[in-house]
Amino acid sequence: MRDVCLASMVGIAAIGITSCGSDTQGTDSTSDDLVEAAPLGPEPSGKPTQYPILFGHGFGGSSSRLTFHTTIVQALRNDHHLVDVDDVPPFAPVAVRAKALAAKVDSLLDWTHAEKLNLVVHSMGGLDARELISVLGYGDRIASVTTISSPHRGSGVADVGLQIVAGASDEALDALAALYGKTFSDLADDSDLRAALYDISEANADAFDESHPDDGRVVYQSWAGVSSIACVPNPADKAACGGALLAHRGRADCMDPILVASAAFAAGTSLLPNDGLVTVRSAVWGNFRGCFPADHADEIGAFDDPPRNTHTGFDYIRFYRNLAFDLADQGL
Repeated sequence: MRDVCLASMVGIAAIGITSCGSDTQGTDSTSDDLVEAAPLGPEPSGKPTQYPILFGHGFGGSSSRLTFHTTIVQALRNDHHLVDVDDVPPFAPVAVRAKALAAKVDSLLDWTHAEKLNLVVHSMGGLDARELISVLGYGDRIASVTTISSPHRGSGVADVGLQIVAGASDEALDALAALYGKTFSDLADDSDLRAALYDISEANADAFDESHPDDGRVVYQSWAGVSSIACVPNPADKAACGGALLAHRGRADCMDPILVASAAFAAGTSLLPNDGLVTVRSAVWGNFRGCFPADHADEIGAFDDPPRNTHTGFDYIRFYRNLAFDLADQGL
């Protein structure tokens, strides 16, 4: 039995998801349903990155939970990249999380004697990275930021969550978040659930953008996951992804059941392409590299499923190995 979700405890599907759920490798209605899809993307190869890579987790995560799967980290280390994983308060606002991220950046730079590092961040971690650079002044120490389905334009899921908890006291919400957070993080005492949800809401997106301009010294790039409740490709996916959709024709990712309810709030009445929590439109930042078939959990291998989805061909280890080699090709 997986952990009881904090999202369920407060009546919302949290933007960072939780440890509930399991991947469903569904099928579409095409004639090749039973044919295993070939792996997506080229065979990974290349040289190590010039700068270390620091992975950053989203809302509700920690260095050991809902972060980039350990097999991803190990695969990149086997490719001779210097890699580490951050640990920030799981249910805290961006300003608090970014300070913890800054401490991890300082530690990694001190350990490696590198001048800069590359941030590869998932979900809310993308906003932490922007705060780190724009507000805390780390633009001289960050070579690049690669965001994976980060809610740069907010997530409607958070807005709904704020409505649901509107009548609850901050003290009660934070006590609940801290109690749950302590089961997987030593940093949960910094919980401020309402503030964290507001930071990743659509209501806050314009104000956040205005106060967090990009730094010209940093390379910004982004990717988005796209998934389907019915395992059927959304005709709008390709256009939303700018034509750069890493997928086999006729094969869509089958969204994990735990994300189906939140997908409705993320997509809105326009049924915007999304990963169950964040729309593709919201995930676009800097140099948008495109989309791949995965929901918000599968983007980082959060549910411990096999690395390669045999229906879509998406392999999260292969994807991040190629991402790292691409950073090296960019001189990063």
